[in-house]
Amino acid sequence: MDNKNKGRSKKSLSERMVRNDDIFCSLLFDSGSRTLRVVDFRGGNFQNKHSYLERVLMSEGMRKIFTLIERDDMTGWQRVGYQKEGTIPGYYKRSDAYIMSRVYDQDYDPDERRTEENPELLVEVKGLAKDLSDIKASGTKAEEGSVEEVIAAIRAEVDRLSDKAKALSAKKSAKGVNPLRGLGDDLDDMPPIFNQFSREVEDHYFILSNKRSKQINVVGAEYQDCFGNAKIDYYFPTPTKVEQSLVKEGLGEVMTKLTDSGVVSLFSLVRVDDPVRSAIYLASGFRNTGLLARQLLTPEGAVDQLLWTRKLI
Repeated sequence: MDNKNKGRSKKSLSERMVRNDDIFCSLLFDSGSRTLRVVDFRGGNFQNKHSYLERVLMSEGMRKIFTLIERDDMTGWQRVGYQKEGTIPGYYKRSDAYIMSRVYDQDYDPDERRTEENPELLVEVKGLAKDLSDIKASGTKAEEGSVEEVIAAIRAEVDRLSDKAKALSAKKSAKGVNPLRGLGDDLDDMPPIFNQFSREVEDHYFILSNKRSKQINVVGAEYQDCFGNAKIDYYFPTPTKVEQSLVKEGLGEVMTKLTDSGVVSLFSLVRVDDPVRSAIYLASGFRNTGLLARQLLTPEGAVDQLLWTRKLI
């Protein structure tokens, strides 16, 4: 990856390092969704960790604790009440990461979900992905860009969508069609443009464009060089087949560039109520390997996220 595009961007998570006789870990606080991620450095026993983390959860107003671990540590976390939510193959280059969690919402039933036990969650996704796999988009390219270039591209696309929205028929407008959905707001205060997940990351951005359709989208990759994994996401929603095919074809180019840069494993988190976004990942060779319960906090309440993963090497 070009050095001019690398950088440690402003964090969307706050981090606290803890090291004492009982525990050694990094705590990553997501104040928006009130989740606490534990990066465990294998210091202390699990009961001591659990007791300490519950005290932190109560004092900081968090509602969920989760951690990514290797297989050998699963039993210890399970003994103190954590459940496996998913797997990221190749997250640690040569080994997989297992996501373990505890949800503390009073109305939460730990047996209420699991993707493998609720296959209906993926029925619509599989149908959309099959249709999308048959569509080819010519003229699509993906170019890595600096933060400034990406913000300019996002603003240009917001302007294009705004003009398109003004041209919508009165019938569609009456239905509340709004392709902008608040996108492009407060870009000067972002980066990171995408939600942060890990610590000590480098953000890389890829501008997807199509000469024929004039459409633009942006893919963000949160890269952990020490492990060779990257969390990816794309910026604009894709309600039409043309927009969906732009991202699907562009992701192919992005994955090639990431592979050449040493990325081993990719993953993405998608709301369960966004089947189109999940279908794009499925059509791009990703697999569903987990379901993160109540991972996002929205004005309507807590929302589950599907975990999509793909090994590149």
